[in-house]
Amino acid sequence: MSDMDAINERLNGTDERLNRGEAKFTEIAEALSKITIHLQSQDATLAQVSGKLDTVVNGTDSIVGMWNGGVKTVRFFCRLAESWTFLLRKVFIPVVLPLAGIWALMRIVNHEALPDWVSAAIKLIMAWL
Repeated sequence: MSDMDAINERLNGTDERLNRGEAKFTEIAEALSKITIHLQSQDATLAQVSGKLDTVVNGTDSIVGMWNGGVKTVRFFCRLAESWTFLLRKVFIPVVLPLAGIWALMRIVNHEALPDWVSAAIKLIMAWL
């Protein structure tokens, strides 16, 4: 074999290896382009999900705000009921009723007439009992 044949044979082998490398590079480039397309579609899907998630967060925030308002309302009415009970048990019954009884008894002893609102209040209390 002559030197030219050896060089041509080597060049042909090199060309074949370059062609195989080019083919593999083309396959890898196609695979990368498919992966790029897939990632772009995922990005679009994530953008849609992000928009929907923002909507859900806003809805949840409004529900939590409404719930907190309801809790505050319930707390207010519970405190109002506790204060009413306190006034009845600790102020009205032990202090106001005896003082009103003493005042009415003093007026009766002095032969003074009771005001109309006192008789109406007594009738109301008797109706409740």
